[in-house]
Amino acid sequence: MNKKIILLIIVVASVMLAYSQIAKTGSKANWLTNMEEAQKIAAEKDVPILINFTGSDWCSWCHKLRDEVFSTEEFINYANDNLVLLELDFPKKIKQSKEVKEHNNKYLKMFGVRGFPTILVVDSQLNILTQLGYQPGGPEKYISDMEASIVFPKKNYDRTITTANGIEWTTSFEKAKDEAKATGKAIFVDFTGSDWCRWCTKISEEILSTDKFKDFAKENLVMLYLDFPQTKELPAGMQPYNQKLASQYGIKGFPTILILDENGKELARLGYERAGVDKFVADIKKAIQ
Repeated sequence: MNKKIILLIIVVASVMLAYSQIAKTGSKANWLTNMEEAQKIAAEKDVPILINFTGSDWCSWCHKLRDEVFSTEEFINYANDNLVLLELDFPKKIKQSKEVKEHNNKYLKMFGVRGFPTILVVDSQLNILTQLGYQPGGPEKYISDMEASIVFPKKNYDRTITTANGIEWTTSFEKAKDEAKATGKAIFVDFTGSDWCRWCTKISEEILSTDKFKDFAKENLVMLYLDFPQTKELPAGMQPYNQKLASQYGIKGFPTILILDENGKELARLGYERAGVDKFVADIKKAIQ
């Protein structure tokens, strides 16, 4: 048997396997490429849009997410009933029209996407419901985590934690804004890595644990805690919820402290302060005045 015949057999077998997989799911995933079309369908069907920011011809993690989740029967069947799928591609070799590039870059900038794959789930008005990326575990876990993170804000509105320094924090951005509006206080947001970040521990022990800071915070601040641990398990939905806020504010390292007004507008950005609590509190006072 010559090489051409062998190659033909391989190609035919591959095509048959692909059609077999499509037959198992009953349908293929329908990935749109135009945001306005996706918004229209999402509004009509009253379902969210899953936006896949991907690099189809170069991003290995995008390929893993496609193969392990998006191409599976379970995800396709789920998406057909519950999502509008939108792919915004940023290839290196595949040619795109000027219009497609402008369209995709518009939403890349709008949502502040900085890496691939980035998965956003938004409503038809483009309000972000959650943000995801690649994660192991297959389609069942991916779907479960996505659903949990979408309902997380409402289910955890009243959730609070008390850290080792004795401070009680809310973990809900929505509640923090509501409290700030009701009290006239500013919002103190601690983006931290509680179980691995040495500088996060230092700022907690040397500044946040002091009586001077606690007394000032009690009178002037709503305390919001957003944790990014490496070993500690978070409640279902909290990790993508926190990540969405980190992306929204362009957080690139820990600890990052933000001072926000009642509407979530950034007033100041702080970190560990070697000069101690006096300088730290003075910087906050300057921002909120």
